[in-house]
Amino acid sequence: MAYLSGRRKKKRGIGRSESDARLDIDLQKLKKAYAQLEQAHNDLKGSHVELILNLAVAAECRDADTGSHILRISDYATEVARELGLPEEDIEILRYASPMHDIGKIGIPDSILQKPGKLTPEEWEVMKQHTLIGARIFQNSQSPVLRAASEIALTHHEKYDGSGYPRGLKGESIPLFGRIVALVDVFDAVLSKRCYKSAVSFKDGLAYIKSISGTHLDPKLIEVFLRIEDRVRAIYEANAAIQHFVNDFGAL
Repeated sequence: MAYLSGRRKKKRGIGRSESDARLDIDLQKLKKAYAQLEQAHNDLKGSHVELILNLAVAAECRDADTGSHILRISDYATEVARELGLPEEDIEILRYASPMHDIGKIGIPDSILQKPGKLTPEEWEVMKQHTLIGARIFQNSQSPVLRAASEIALTHHEKYDGSGYPRGLKGESIPLFGRIVALVDVFDAVLSKRCYKSAVSFKDGLAYIKSISGTHLDPKLIEVFLRIEDRVRAIYEANAAIQHFVNDFGAL
């Protein structure tokens, strides 16, 4: 009986070894499949981001003075979000969604979008529609980035005191991403030359956003923005250097 018992133990031991071997093979297959899935996800994500940026550029190219505006908006917004301590996932979403803030300009006639003078009241009402158009483009998307882009497009012209458009939202009823993009969009706009205005200096741009704290812009976000002035200046100067190079190259 002892001999048979020993044989049974030996067989059970062999069985466990074979099972472990099969498990190792299955784990290797699973790891390989997971690696392939992760690569496919990264490839899809890369294509997704490329599509987003191409759409943003398509909208911005209709306004000849905007240049690298969308990239600066993304960089500024990312730094504000990072200083706020937002989760990395949210920071990444904002980075890729913020360039889409004016995507709705695709639906605005060139005669209004590129008008060098002041818009008439009727033209201004048409211009304001770009927020609603942009929001509608992505409103049914399942992508977190595109859902955020829809929200930003809709709310980045709302004002902290409730006097903005299209819904007249006030204070923190304006989504955080919308408030962040409102801040960096205004800042970059005053520092940029447009067909209807000249640019101001970096210092004057900071002074301007301070002057509209609590009315147009969220005062808490302005405090955050001023804390990261060095990072903001680095983004501004890097883009200015690139723009000077492009201008010089084009003049050759």
